[in-house]
Order: sequence, then structure tokens, then C-alpha cells
Amino acid sequence: MWPFSPSYPERTLRDIAGQTFDYVIVGGGTAGCAIASRLSEDPSVRVLVLERGKVRDHWLSRIPLISGSLLGGASLFQLVQRLSEQSERQGGSGSDSDDNPDGNGLVTAKHRRADLRTAEALGGASPHQPDALDPWEKVEPFFRKIEDAAEEEKSPSRRRAYLGRGGPVHLRKHEPQFEMYHHVDKAAAALGLPIDNDVNDPDAPASGYFYLDSTIDKNGSRHSAYSAYLPKKIALERRGRLTICTGVVASKLEAEREVIVCSGAICSPQLLMLSGIGSAKQLEPLGIPVHRNLPGVGSHLSDHHGLPIMMKVPVAQTLHRLQSNILFAIWQVILWIWNKTGILKSGTTATTIYLNTSHIDPQTSIIRPGHASDPVFSNPALPENVPDVEIMVIPAGTVLDRFQGLPLCSFYACLVQPRTTGRVELASGTDPELSPLIHYRTLEDPHDRVVARKALRFVLHLAEQFAHKSGYRHTAELFYGPGAQAGHSSIGNWRDLDDAELDAFATDTVQSVLHLGCTCRMAPEQDGGVVDDRLRVHGFRNLRVADASVFPRIPAAHTMAATYMVAERCAQFVADEWKEA
Repeated sequence: MWPFSPSYPERTLRDIAGQTFDYVIVGGGTAGCAIASRLSEDPSVRVLVLERGKVRDHWLSRIPLISGSLLGGASLFQLVQRLSEQSERQGGSGSDSDDNPDGNGLVTAKHRRADLRTAEALGGASPHQPDALDPWEKVEPFFRKIEDAAEEEKSPSRRRAYLGRGGPVHLRKHEPQFEMYHHVDKAAAALGLPIDNDVNDPDAPASGYFYLDSTIDKNGSRHSAYSAYLPKKIALERRGRLTICTGVVASKLEAEREVIVCSGAICSPQLLMLSGIGSAKQLEPLGIPVHRNLPGVGSHLSDHHGLPIMMKVPVAQTLHRLQSNILFAIWQVILWIWNKTGILKSGTTATTIYLNTSHIDPQTSIIRPGHASDPVFSNPALPENVPDVEIMVIPAGTVLDRFQGLPLCSFYACLVQPRTTGRVELASGTDPELSPLIHYRTLEDPHDRVVARKALRFVLHLAEQFAHKSGYRHTAELFYGPGAQAGHSSIGNWRDLDDAELDAFATDTVQSVLHLGCTCRMAPEQDGGVVDDRLRVHGFRNLRVADASVFPRIPAAHTMAATYMVAERCAQFVADEWKEA
């Protein structure tokens, strides 16, 4: 009984010296926790997890709202902030159009250094992230295997039919905490979007305004990969066959046994390159012997690119009330501790919009008439209906370190199928603790600029409708968006903005949504691939990569569920192959 219960069985490098293991997992984040848990279900094997961070599990880290915030999470986890490299890039001048998506008139702009943050702790950056699933072929059973939606037994029968049961990751759906969400419903409907209660319903429309699931357990606490797959109970029960070594950094791979790299889209390619697996043109100048010339390692860096539009609304409709009223904040903490109610019980994003911008009428900036009821338009299985934009509705500001304390809500437009990609390169051939060079690129492909313009006009129109339908007409104002400086925009200006103004805003404000992937892509080697369809690095039998870096392309949805799916498949591949060996 606490405080006399045993602590989490973390081990040091000295503790494991001279030991041998059947499986070595490098990285204890979202994927690493899942794979380690699945493989160690077999009592006949020995599994080692190597993790740079420490176990960080305390009551604050279990509060959904606090743990899900980048700013709040900074104090809870070992937050690593990496800045991308500065480089010359190209931006749009406003001459592109639907009829000429590769138009000329490009201008050169200085690329801002992107702020790329990751959490280093057992469980990684896997908070109660809402997810829409974008499954690969034949992987739906693995998504079901992940889920435990037992709390949803009172849900409509249609929802119960497709939710998983008995999996490690708990799902819950909370009604939005603020009245403003219901006014967003009305604004979205006025722009031709259907309203759907469940983004993960396979029969849901391809585009619409959706309510989201969150990974929160039955006790109302954040349910991370640590909580779902490697909690203290499991770690203690499996001490004889599962070793979790924290505070260590892998410097080089020796694939004499089964090694699975789960270090994320930045560090997985870094470790491969330090081990001589990567582009010979990059490795040889750094003095690294080339064991396998794989130019795809570190290339195709993809992400979702965010464009923040913010409105000023009554403080009672935003999370900023917690900052402006200390007694209210204390009361909310008490409510969560006492019975898991109040504002803290949910995350920052309860609802979102998914849409394909080709369905937007360019003259009116609404969904083309008739599309919402068109069975072809609403079919999410058709490639032409895959969303290229998500608009997250967030009751807070979304430009970090700015506008602190102001009562803002955000319509956060994200390009979820960008064609612009970057790359990761080594900064050193010998120091694994030195962050690699991250060439993070946005809006360089003309197609991305066209999508960004359509998205911005649509969001500004949404903001206008929200102001008119919310009852906040005299208090709600467009605070931050294209065409004006912060605090000086006016509702309805989307009609007057030209492409150049939209491009300028997008170039100046675009930021990472921290859904990085694709740097060790699953694809044929000749197409820049790094792993095969069983996640083995090309040319190796005992070396795999299993995390967001293996995505062939960035999913048109948040990446956590897809990363869990990759981990579950990897564990199955490994277990099956070694049983046959």
C-alpha cells in the first residue's frame, strides 16, 4: 500500500551489463510501449526496452487537460525542443489557381525555424489524443484490438458495432465543456457541412463537423501508452522477462538479435544513419562506414501544417478562465480530484472539421450545393474524398508564448495531406546526443498553397458565421488572421483578401502540428523506401522500424492510433516469425 508499494522497476545501464535478450526495443514511446507489452506476454522470451527519458507518472500527469497541453506537458515530461534548420524556400505570390496549380510567380522567403517538440518519458507524447482513423488495407482488426470502449455500452447500437472491446487503450467521449461549441455546430451547418457525433464511424460522411473520442480511462485519467501497455502492475509482474532501462541513449545498432527501433520520426533515422544505414553521400563525409546504402533514410519528412485563426470571445467560453480566476482554477482541480468532473476532465479539442477543399465553392466559400447529400461526395473510401484539411475547434489561443491570458478560441486549420516534405540529416557522425539537422519545409509545393488559401477563406467564413449565430456578435471579433495585425481584424474580410495576402499570412504563421512521420517509409527500396511490408529494414532480417516514421504517407488524421496499429502489427510479425524459426 502506498507509500510502501514497490516503485516502478526502472533499470540502469549498469544493471543490464552482460545480459542477453531475445528482443531489444529502442525507444519506449507510443510504439515502443505497445510492442514491449505484446512481446513480453510470452513467458519464454526476454525483452529489453531502452528509453532516454524516465518514468514520469504522478497525479498531475493524469489530468487530461493539463497533460494534453504542450505548455502544461512541459513541466510533466522531459520535453525536448528542437528547432529546424533555416533555409531558403519558396512561397507563393498569389498567381496559382485551380486551373494552374503549378503556376509561376514564385517568390523567395526566409524559412522560419519550426518549433518541433517531443516528450522523452516512458509512454512518450501519447496523451488523450483524439483520433480519426485512416486505416491501411487489412488493418481494421488491429485498430479494434487496440480499443477498449466498454464504457460506451449505452451508446447507439451503430457505434457499439464498430468499437473494439477488451483492448489496452480506453476510449471515452465527453460532451464539449463550453456553450460555444453548439454555435460552431450552427456555423458549420450554414457552410454546408453535415454534423456527426462520431468521427470514427465508418459510415460517417467524408467531410463534416465531428465530435471526437479521447483516450481517457474509466477513472477519468489520461490514458497514455505507458498507462495502456506498460503500467507499474505489468512491469512488476513481468520483471523476469521484461527489462525497462531508462536514462540511456542508443549510439549504434548491432542486429545480432531482433532489434526494433521505435525512436520516432526524428531519432529513428538518426540511429539508422549512425549505424551506417542511410545515404552513402551523407554518411561517408562524416566518416561513418556504410553498411547499407539506403538513400530513403531521413527523407520524405512529413507533418500536418497548422494555420491558427483566433477569435476573441467571452472569457467564460475559453480555457483562459483558468488563468484569469485562480479560485475557479482551484475549484476545477478539486472537482477533478473529487469525482473527475469539471473542465479538466477533457482535452483541448472536443470537436473538429474534416473536409476536402475541392468540395468548396470558390465564389461563396461554402461546400458546393448538393455535395453533403451526394452519396459519392459522402463516401470516405473514395480517394478524391480524403480530407486535405482539418479545422480543430480549440477554446484557447494556439500561437505558443503569445497572447497569454486573452480570452481566445481558435479555428486551427491544418493541412493534413501536404505534398511538401523535408528531411533529417546527421549533425555528427559520432555523437548520438546531438540533435540531427531537421530540414522542415512547408508550403513549397504549389498545390499546398492552393489548399491553404481555400482553407483560410473557409475558416474566415466560418468565423463570420460563428459571430452571427453565437449571440456574441458584439463581443466576438476576429483577433488573429489574414489581412490584419493581431487584434485589428474585422469579421467578414475574407471576401476582400487576395491570394498574396493569404500566402503572406500562411508563410508567416504556419507551424508544426507535431504529427511527424514518413522518414523511414514503408515502400520499395527503389522508391525511397526504408522498410518492407513487414517493417524490416531493407537488407536486414533482424532489424525493424515501427513508429510513425514508417508511414508511406502522412495519414489524414491524428497519428497516435495509426502508430498503435503499426506497433500491434510489428509485434505480430515478430512473434510469428520467431515461432517459425
